[in-house]
Amino acid sequence: MKKKLLLLVMIFFFGNSFAQKEAAVWYFGDKAGLDFNSGTPVGLLNGKLITREGCASISDKNGNILFYTDGSTVYNKLHQIMPNGTGLLGHVSSTQSAIIIPKPNNPYIYYIFTVDEPLEENADDNPLNDQDAPNNGLHYSQVDLRLNNGLGDIPSNEKNIHLITYNPNNNEETKFKCSEKITAVQHGDGVSFWVITHFLDSFYAFKISNAGVNKTPVKSTTPLIVPLGGYHSNAIGYLKSSPNGSKLAIVNSSLNPNNERGPKGNLKKNTGNVWLFNFDASTGIVNNGIAILNGSNPYGVEFSAKSKKLYVTTNLFDSEGINHGSSLFQYNLKSNNIINSKTEIETSNFVAGALQLAIDEKIYRSGYPVLQDGYDKISVINNPELDGLNCNYLQNQIDLKNRIVHLGLPPFITSLFLYSFNYERNCLGQATHFYINSTETVDSVVWNFGDGTTSNNKDAYHTYLSPGDYKVTLIKTVNGEEREPIEKTITIYNSPKTTSTPYKLIQCDTQDNNSTDGLASFNLDLANDFLRTGQTDIEIYYYKSISEANEDKNNLNALNPIYRNSIPNEIIYAKLVLPSGSCYSIQNIMLHANPNITLLPSVLHACTNGNNKAEFDLENKTLQIRNELNLPQNVILTYYSSKNDADLGINPLGKTYTSSSKTIFIRAENEDGCFGTGQFDINVDPSPSVALSENKIVCEGSNNFAVLDAGIIFPATENDFTYLWNTNETSPTIRTNKEGKYNVTITNNLGCKATRNITLTLSKLARINSLQIKDLQKNNQIIVILDNAAAYRYKIIFEDGTSTPFQNNPIFENIPGGIHQLIIENIDGCGQINSELVVLEAPLFFTPNGDGYNDFWNVKGSSVSLTIQNIRIFNRFGQLIKEITPQSQGWDGTINENQLPSDDYWFSVKLKDGRETKGHFSLKR
Repeated sequence: MKKKLLLLVMIFFFGNSFAQKEAAVWYFGDKAGLDFNSGTPVGLLNGKLITREGCASISDKNGNILFYTDGSTVYNKLHQIMPNGTGLLGHVSSTQSAIIIPKPNNPYIYYIFTVDEPLEENADDNPLNDQDAPNNGLHYSQVDLRLNNGLGDIPSNEKNIHLITYNPNNNEETKFKCSEKITAVQHGDGVSFWVITHFLDSFYAFKISNAGVNKTPVKSTTPLIVPLGGYHSNAIGYLKSSPNGSKLAIVNSSLNPNNERGPKGNLKKNTGNVWLFNFDASTGIVNNGIAILNGSNPYGVEFSAKSKKLYVTTNLFDSEGINHGSSLFQYNLKSNNIINSKTEIETSNFVAGALQLAIDEKIYRSGYPVLQDGYDKISVINNPELDGLNCNYLQNQIDLKNRIVHLGLPPFITSLFLYSFNYERNCLGQATHFYINSTETVDSVVWNFGDGTTSNNKDAYHTYLSPGDYKVTLIKTVNGEEREPIEKTITIYNSPKTTSTPYKLIQCDTQDNNSTDGLASFNLDLANDFLRTGQTDIEIYYYKSISEANEDKNNLNALNPIYRNSIPNEIIYAKLVLPSGSCYSIQNIMLHANPNITLLPSVLHACTNGNNKAEFDLENKTLQIRNELNLPQNVILTYYSSKNDADLGINPLGKTYTSSSKTIFIRAENEDGCFGTGQFDINVDPSPSVALSENKIVCEGSNNFAVLDAGIIFPATENDFTYLWNTNETSPTIRTNKEGKYNVTITNNLGCKATRNITLTLSKLARINSLQIKDLQKNNQIIVILDNAAAYRYKIIFEDGTSTPFQNNPIFENIPGGIHQLIIENIDGCGQINSELVVLEAPLFFTPNGDGYNDFWNVKGSSVSLTIQNIRIFNRFGQLIKEITPQSQGWDGTINENQLPSDDYWFSVKLKDGRETKGHFSLKR
């Protein structure tokens, strides 16, 4: 693709817009709002939010509202719901349901980060009590202000993108996913941002750069552990970053290990805390935490503009869980003992609400009386940097014009618009411009550029002599007071590398009827690898002219990468942009269309793997095409599923490709660019249609054989295939009487194969282990004991010629006395066996009174008499009274001609086969 060409290379510089009033307009509560553009907050009446807590707003650099949200619904600057602006996964009762982050170096793209309210009802096992389940955790959605006629909208494919802040393999963590806290800090590079949240024992910092949101966070595990057991209440409370970007303060309203409630149904109170951590804005790491407040019920937290003071609001609950108001505390972050620097500023009957730093460097507080649910005023800390009561806190000072505030106020990136400076043009050789981006009135400044040089100009310009990182320091004097130094590490880059070898992008002229007119559609991205020369972090954009490239400061109006040249050998311009976005190089590109060589190789066949698809080996096909078409070795072949993709060199196929029958398109290239194009068909060949598995039976016996077949399905015939059994036989069928597993591979004339598996099981005749005959009872029973009883059917042929039907159960009930035949039949049709059964039966009583009825007792059945050896009769004391034979009349109830009394008598019957059975009967007189 490369060819030498006259090179035009130019270096240009541009910078970021000044960030000043992005936090000038607030919307919160029940249609409440404040406008800080005049320097004094003024109540607004045009807001549409109805929210108890979470809310977020963003304005442009001049303080004009762009859009705002409660974490669920997004309103544009006309206070209309954006077309795709509903259904975000925040929650109006999440402490910080949303925060808005601008995409670096792009004035049109913003990200709304949302956190849900983690409810226990959505985490238990009862779906009937779910409330907007599941708990959604952390997400982000993109707002593009170019959409909807400049009013903005959320692209569907950039909505509710999930970010993981939990262990996906832990079922309990996945039920809650995240806390209600979120904050943001400007990155140490002065361009990117960090979005930070917390869950259980870890902070998660996500980087937002020119490339967008990095979904892999920097995770910092700390000694602060928030129990999962009572997480709904434990997740409540604010997370804030200091304006200088070096501190984080986190509020946990409670730290309950479970949801156990007190006698009045209230959750346990006064278990929460506040922690203070260090934050590294260059790495995203959180560490060195200390607990500055314990055993309380805190809610809001905020840093002063100079990051010298920290303020906390906390509710005042008694032992019965009743709220009596709240307190506002101040901490001196410059003290050697921050914990002991706590100072009570105010205590009232208002609930502890949010604290939010504004662009006027004052801190505003929300809240309402404990016996109400909202209020039409908010409070203010007028001088947050001063010690103790000198901070000049005024309760209910700011009028909301009858609009209502509850608990929440909108969070912002305070490090962006308060404690910061900005710069532009950071390419080596250019004058880097440093400027202040806050709205305050600055008396004087001292810049230290980190290379030994300084400046007192408010708008300062400095040219660095070598690339690298420099720690720049700004000291401002405001109203006669010298402020704390602001530090930022900036990077001075070498200009994007270009090459002395110009680039000639070559495309085959295949897309019209004139293959020699020099016109074609080009995929400009195919030039990127050459232009980057190993600089993987450089972004490349293409333009028709140098002036267009220079004027497009945010690279939003570049050419579509798929571009058709308007004249042969047209020159366009590649803009190579550094990651900082503030400098770039321009290099010219020639678009050259070659006459095309048509490649038409033979069909590629592959056997189906099901669903009329097959896996095609394109790597092997390359070798076949080289040999078939006698191609030079320097020609590289790539394959595509459509002609358009092949023409443009986009979406190439891999080494293997699974598809149904279709046409594949070829793009052939050599060192000069496009060599030719072509196509070939891929054809899915059918595999033999066979029954893939079968279970068969062979009956026991050396003369019994099973015939195993290949399972060919009509209309195919056995002569259509070849066969190979795992017995090495090659016939369509085989005969065997050996139990086991058999398989046969069937191959058709296309070489496609199928394998049939057959399991052959040996079916045996029954072998009786024992017979349990429970006779001489009211209901005689026979139980057949044998192995694998389910493989057989059972019936009895009685001595009178009648029989039971066959049954699957080897247990028979209510069998009459006599000599019967037991039949056991193999269910596979492999034969039957029979066994003789002798079932005894005797009367339960007799009445020897000489009336000719029941005068004698004996075992019933003439047929069984031949099987009996003897019958003995005993009295209840076990004394032998009489021994009789079954051939006799039986016993007449006497002994030595003396009548025995009415009573129960016992007997035993011994059979000639050795079986002995016992029973009893009654003598009645």
